[in-house]
Amino acid sequence: MKSSTHRHDLIRGWSASGDLFASVLAGLLIGLGLDAVFGTTPAFVVVFIVVAAIGGFLRMYGESEELEEQAREAIRIRDGV
Repeated sequence: MKSSTHRHDLIRGWSASGDLFASVLAGLLIGLGLDAVFGTTPAFVVVFIVVAAIGGFLRMYGESEELEEQAREAIRIRDGV
């Protein structure tokens, strides 16, 4: 049981990092598309990458907070508190 829980947490961690990468990639592609449409050089690329990175980090932070709370609960159950 302990091994499958560890594996599940590891998969959640990789999923969160994949979400961050996908967010930044999506921001890059949207920015490139809008720059091509409006004829601006790096304006939209910079804006959308920054916004996507912030969103991705906030998502990772939320995921880590959830994992931390689950760990605290497991410790409380283990210790009988």
